[in-house]
Amino acid sequence: MKFFIMTLMAISTPFVLGYDEIYDKIDVDKILNDDALFVTYINCLLDKGACSVEHSAEFRKLVPEVIATSCAKCTPIQRQNVRKTVKALSEKKPDDFAEFRAKYDPKGEYEKDFAAFLLGTD
Repeated sequence: MKFFIMTLMAISTPFVLGYDEIYDKIDVDKILNDDALFVTYINCLLDKGACSVEHSAEFRKLVPEVIATSCAKCTPIQRQNVRKTVKALSEKKPDDFAEFRAKYDPKGEYEKDFAAFLLGTD
């Protein structure tokens, strides 16, 4: 029985401790510099359009946790990419950014911690 429990813990540890490293390989700059592609991701996350581009459906599922935990399970590359993406969203698409905030943190309960995370440099 101990072996079974230890095996289960070993298998599940990567899922508990962090997000898949496949997200580290995403070319965020390409997405942010292609307005049509960026809008497609935004529309997916805001339930305004289909989640038809790479990883967009997964992102929509992960975003609430990323915000609630200030990206606690993110790798350093993922943290950098989240910061870059949120900055681009707030600067390039302020109306969508406002909708994003209303959707994913309607009570503002994560705003302070998430804002501190966004200012981080780790």
